[in-house]
Amino acid sequence: MPSVSQQIAAKTLTLPHALDILRSEGRCLVTGMAAAEPQLLYRQLHEILPQRKEKLRIYCANPGQLYPCFDAEGLEEHVEFVVMFLTECVRRKQGPRVQYFPQHLSQWFKSIREYGPDIDIYWGSCSVPDERGFVTLGPGACYETEAFHAAKIRILELNPNIPATNGSTLVSVASVNYFVHSDLPLPSLKRPTMEDTDHKIAAFVADLVPDQATIQLGIGSIPNAIGLALSSKKDLGIHTEMMNDTMMDLYLKGVITGEYKTRWPRKMVAAFAYGTPELYRFIDRNPVVELHPASVVNDPYRIGFNHRMMSINSAVEIDITGQVCSESVGHRELSGVGGASDTHIGAQRSAGGRGIIVMKSATKDLSSSKIVFELQPGAKVSISRNDIDTVVTEFGVAQLKGKTVAERARAMIAVAHPQFRDELSFKARQANYL
Repeated sequence: MPSVSQQIAAKTLTLPHALDILRSEGRCLVTGMAAAEPQLLYRQLHEILPQRKEKLRIYCANPGQLYPCFDAEGLEEHVEFVVMFLTECVRRKQGPRVQYFPQHLSQWFKSIREYGPDIDIYWGSCSVPDERGFVTLGPGACYETEAFHAAKIRILELNPNIPATNGSTLVSVASVNYFVHSDLPLPSLKRPTMEDTDHKIAAFVADLVPDQATIQLGIGSIPNAIGLALSSKKDLGIHTEMMNDTMMDLYLKGVITGEYKTRWPRKMVAAFAYGTPELYRFIDRNPVVELHPASVVNDPYRIGFNHRMMSINSAVEIDITGQVCSESVGHRELSGVGGASDTHIGAQRSAGGRGIIVMKSATKDLSSSKIVFELQPGAKVSISRNDIDTVVTEFGVAQLKGKTVAERARAMIAVAHPQFRDELSFKARQANYL
């Protein structure tokens, strides 16, 4: 039987030869996302698209760069990108070529499989092989493992910078059709700068999170501040869609033990990891960290079995009855719903759990309130008022679950910026909310 290195060598292609396959094969391509994004593919994809005989449909998420394939002129008739979570580099490119895919994170792969074309090619990234002949799909398991196994042709960019991860990311060298070697650094996120307002919000959130809780944190400066505020807690657990640096910090401080978790006890569980190179080193061959598909990690039913589950996500704006918009400014799409609704609802099914939405009360220049009487025209409702639980701003905590419209309006106005409270109260009375 050939050695692992011999098997890899036999399946290794140069990038031009791998692109030749995509030039002539298939109508549907799924690629890895975030830190598992196949950068070699995206850097050269635009060169072969005009040579294809039929239009290529590509499913992706969290694009890390404005690659030429998203931006080069004259490619609209050759490619269609279905982007499941927008980033700053592509959100302005929406149109015939780049289209947003509205769907809960837990449903991403199911929707691709059941409502899209058959997956012809999966192209992702992987870690170096172990001595038993296995590689891992690295920091991405949201839909990557499922798409890999569903695809007819599987191509992986083998990169020594990709961490070897535990969980559902393990695949055999034998199951891979082709490898392309890469040594590019991984896409990463810098630690955001925290402001005084972030710390005020974090202090309120920390009061809501008990010892032994299982937590899910979103992305941005507020979640990072929350991580600092939770430093005095004991025996926290992690069940989250995205593993970030804040969680690594809490583990290294001894705050996270997972001792009281009821799902994967003593494990830090996520669907993907995205952060600094330090985070990637932390998850590399770390048996404490496990990555599993979002269809499992973000399933509200499964989330509800966690002990004291606390889901903490941010929002763009919230109306005074509890409708949460976390993905657009009016008609302008910013990102996507991701797992906001999945985790917010799932946490409330947990005994002692809570769904928490965090948000600064107003824009930085105080030109407008983020707590509004009504959402902007075109705003996308990410969490309905029927599912809302708790909202936190720098001015306090608004418990909305179990409250009437009048009680919600009063609670939301109380945590709005003082500059906008009179106007919100006037409009609430006009609408007979109060």
